[in-house]
Amino acid sequence: MIILITGDKGFIGSHLRESLIGEGHIVLGFDHVDDYDVGNITEDIVKKVNKIVHLAAYADVRASMEDPNKWYENNVVKSSRLFELCNKFNTQCIYASSSCVKEWWKSPYGTSKKVMEDMANVHGRFVGLRFSNVYGDNGRDTMLLPLMLKGKLKYSTNHTRDFVHVNDVVDCIKLFLKMDNFDNLDELVYNVGTGKGRKISDLVKQYGYDVPITEGDPCEMKDNTADNANLLKLGWSPKEDLDKYLKGKLNGDTNNEEYIQGLLPKKPRVRSNWHQCFRRSNRWSYRWGFTIFFNISFWSSWKDVSQIWNHRGRYN
Repeated sequence: MIILITGDKGFIGSHLRESLIGEGHIVLGFDHVDDYDVGNITEDIVKKVNKIVHLAAYADVRASMEDPNKWYENNVVKSSRLFELCNKFNTQCIYASSSCVKEWWKSPYGTSKKVMEDMANVHGRFVGLRFSNVYGDNGRDTMLLPLMLKGKLKYSTNHTRDFVHVNDVVDCIKLFLKMDNFDNLDELVYNVGTGKGRKISDLVKQYGYDVPITEGDPCEMKDNTADNANLLKLGWSPKEDLDKYLKGKLNGDTNNEEYIQGLLPKKPRVRSNWHQCFRRSNRWSYRWGFTIFFNISFWSSWKDVSQIWNHRGRYN
C-alpha cells in the first residue's frame, strides 16, 4: 500500500512512518523540513497514493495567540485544499485534530482545528483523531514531560491532562488505515486518549519536582481527559503506561519495586555443587588443590598408622 504522510518528520509522523515501512508499506512523506509543503500536494500525487494521513500542522497553543492568521492559513486553508483533492479522487484521509476542540474558542489553534473538522465534513467522509497529550521518545522539547525529565520545568498547574503514548496513537491510526472505507462508521471524529486524567501538579510532585503552581495560561484547557468510548468499540485500547515510562526514563523509582526488579538483570542461580562450577572455570587449579588436599590427608593418616605400629607393644 502506498501511503502519504504529511508531517512525517514530526513527532507522531516519524513514529508512524517507521512503523509502516517496517510492515512493508511504501511511504511518501511531505514535511516542511524537506521543503515539501502541504499546499504543494498536487492532483498527480493524490491519484498515485492509496491513503493519506494528514498530520502536518502548527501545534503550539500559546504561540497561536501571537499570529492567528499563520495558524489559520496552515491548519485550515491548506488542509481544506487537501480534503478537496481527496474527495475528487476518492482517496481515504485520516487527519490529526486536537482535544483543544473541546474548548476551541480559547485559542486560534483550537479554532483552526475546529474549522478543520468542519471542512473535512464538507468535502467527504474523512476520519479525524483528536489527540490528547501525546508523549514518548523524540517528543517536542517544549512539552511538559520532556521539560520535567530534563529538569527544566519552571512551574506546574492544577490542570488535568490525559497522557497517551505515541505507540498507542500509531496503533490507532493504523486501525483506520486497515479499513477499506469509512462508510460503516457511526462517527467520523474520535477522541484519542487513555480516558484517565492526571493532575499536572500532582504528577510533578510525585516525581520529586518542587516547582511553583500557577493558574496556567487562559488559552489552555483545564481538563482534556478523553471520552474514548467510541474508539474502544472499534477494538482499540491504550497499552502503554505513563508511570512505567517516566520511571524508566528517570532510572527507576524506589516506590515501585516490582517495576524496578523487572528492569534489573536476573540474579544468577546459586549452584549447590559449587565445586563443579569451580572445576569448569579453573580445571587445573581444581586438580592441584585436590592433589594437595589428598597428599595432606594421606600423610596425616600414614603418620597415625606409623605411631600405632611403633607403639603396638604397649597395648599387649
